[in-house]
Amino acid sequence: MPEYDISILKSPDIWKYVFDALPDLIAILDRDHMVIKINKAMADRLGVSPDQGVGLHCFEVVHHTDAPIIGCPHHELLQDGLEHTSEVHEENIGGYFIVTASPIRNSKGEVLGSVHIARDITERKLMEEKLKKTLNEKEMLIKEVHHRVKNNLMMISSLLNIQSSYIKDKDVKELFKESQNRAKSMALIHQKLYQTGNVKEIEFSEFLRSLSTEILHSFNTKKQINLILDLHEATIDVDRAIPLGLIATEIIINSFKHAFPDGTGEIKVEFSKNGDLFQLTISDNGIGFPEDFDFRTQGDMGMTLINGLTSQIDGSIDMKRENGTKFIIKFTDEKPDY
Repeated sequence: MPEYDISILKSPDIWKYVFDALPDLIAILDRDHMVIKINKAMADRLGVSPDQGVGLHCFEVVHHTDAPIIGCPHHELLQDGLEHTSEVHEENIGGYFIVTASPIRNSKGEVLGSVHIARDITERKLMEEKLKKTLNEKEMLIKEVHHRVKNNLMMISSLLNIQSSYIKDKDVKELFKESQNRAKSMALIHQKLYQTGNVKEIEFSEFLRSLSTEILHSFNTKKQINLILDLHEATIDVDRAIPLGLIATEIIINSFKHAFPDGTGEIKVEFSKNGDLFQLTISDNGIGFPEDFDFRTQGDMGMTLINGLTSQIDGSIDMKRENGTKFIIKFTDEKPDY
């Protein structure tokens, strides 16, 4: 094996060699912000020799100012005697730095100055800013997608409305109206996502309020149905919001269409969260379903959608016949598998 001269490691000046070997920018400062000593890395950044940097005020040589900058760790250390760290942007020495000033004390514990260490984080900072810009651009793109999807769904709803005006058959006309409301439900979710700027989650109680009111205005032209809302604030991810919006749409529309043959009644929409468990309850005080009706296997397209969409969010659904009809949908925070 080759032999190495390790005499330097035994030299009484070893601390000087270590001091100059460190890549961080190091300065020893007194209470007057005077530079007592700087290492080679700091001297190189300042464009001077280590000896030429001694005797200068740190704020003059580093920041080119006539007083300490705001947030200067050394200045704050002199106020309370504690170690201070801050992030500093200084083009005079090449970019962004994490700067730490640690107190130097005498045997009596009095602060004589500090060891001032600046670690270059310019490359990391620029990468963070690039990632942040990329993320912002991605979020803006997603918002724009939601906006366009909402517009397209509203156009579909409008086209269905126009087409239905030419239909004479009452049942077919109702089918068009149901499809129109489904499109409106999905459009409303995309509109909320666009307006709030949160492209991943939606405040679902506010969405339910808007959705229920929209359906009420759509169907209450000839019926006098009271809408009662008991909604607790809770956010859910968009992958659940769209199926749940459609479930709510189907149940509420079904109540409007079939529960009140005399044209009067009450529909109640409730939404709450207990721990990880969400619960959506929609009930009416109408005539109810026949006793032999099984909503899981019987009914129209609406019932099929309700069951299918509940399975899609890994939820459960129950129907109770209590002074009308009550649907209870439960699901958890756990993201469903599609």
